[in-house]
Amino acid sequence: MWKDISLIWQAAFAEGWEAFKSGSVPIGAAICDESGAIICTGRNRRGELTEGNRRIAHAETDCLNRLDTQKYPDFCGYTLYACMEPCPMCMGTLVMSGLRKLRVAARDGYCGAVHYRDISRYINSKNIAAVFEGGDMELVQLTMQIYYELRRVNESSSGRLVIESFAADRPQSLTIARELYDKKILDNYANKSADFGEVFDLIVGLQKG
Repeated sequence: MWKDISLIWQAAFAEGWEAFKSGSVPIGAAICDESGAIICTGRNRRGELTEGNRRIAHAETDCLNRLDTQKYPDFCGYTLYACMEPCPMCMGTLVMSGLRKLRVAARDGYCGAVHYRDISRYINSKNIAAVFEGGDMELVQLTMQIYYELRRVNESSSGRLVIESFAADRPQSLTIARELYDKKILDNYANKSADFGEVFDLIVGLQKG
């Protein structure tokens, strides 16, 4: 449940919810220092006209770009928390950023790129430690993203492939997303600016119900 996840994860998921409410892919990210203090956050902005190149306005890159390395020169020990497994671009940005710790809520079977550590000599040399959380956080993240893709499945040629990939890893996320989408429940929550804790617990409750 929402109360059981750390404040850093709550911050990352809250950013993803802001992305969803803004019409972007519901992915958020956050960076914390060695003590667990939140340094900065970021979110996907692909649905927002204020972005010059919306195709690369991803959450992890947004978050890393907000890290002031002059103010925080010891950033190498910091950790990036990503609600979704970074894509090739975001994984590359993490590699070049100097951060060496990554925590991921949900695997991305469609375009996740953490496995690049194993196939690239250069990336492997950076010794990036990655932890996949899974559990309720993965279920919630995949449900949110499938819901988002269901909105645009007739507009995007990749939409069905994304949904199929996520559903293969976590079938229940598709079942819950469809149930919520049929009644436009998440849209209603977004319109009333509900706290994401309510959404998180709703999805987890549907899993257990």
